[in-house]
Amino acid sequence: MLGFPKEIVIFDTEYTSWEGAMARNWSGPNEYREIVQIGAIRVETNTLEFTELDSLMLYVKPIKNPILSDYFKDLTGISQEIVEEEGTSLSEAVQKFYDWTDGATCFSWGLDGKDIEDNCALINIPFPFAEGQCKNMKDIFVEQGIKTEGYMSSTLVEAFGIKKIRRGHDGLDDARTIADALRLLAKQKRIS
Repeated sequence: MLGFPKEIVIFDTEYTSWEGAMARNWSGPNEYREIVQIGAIRVETNTLEFTELDSLMLYVKPIKNPILSDYFKDLTGISQEIVEEEGTSLSEAVQKFYDWTDGATCFSWGLDGKDIEDNCALINIPFPFAEGQCKNMKDIFVEQGIKTEGYMSSTLVEAFGIKKIRRGHDGLDDARTIADALRLLAKQKRIS
């Protein structure tokens, strides 16, 4: 029905931000969208239950703006201490994520794969993912007739009249919310 391979990876990234940065499209002085967190889950798709098989959470130490803004910390709940203690280089994080995906097709809400690629280019490191391996989950929902305007990965379940239960702006919780929405979509399509 939805045309997924047997297993897929659903992922989400969180990147540096400041008050008003989104409205400015990160065009202010030294406003780089540096990845700070990658959260991912591997799910099976055979039964359309989208059962979580494994998860991954990585923190990345930003280079251009190593000190996180208060706005970012309040938005994500990610502290400077977490990044300092658990964070790795972008190169190491991207390689760990790539290895963990084991060649699976990766879906995010939006262009998080492109954000990783742009971050790799920013510091001149290789982007290991194959062309087309990272896809936009929005396309799946649009193809199924779901209006996606105004929804983020953390609020997508609200498109089905369900209140979100997970913390937004957390890579792992956002990936899990996307999986929740896939379950709702599969149930809706089975019934209709």
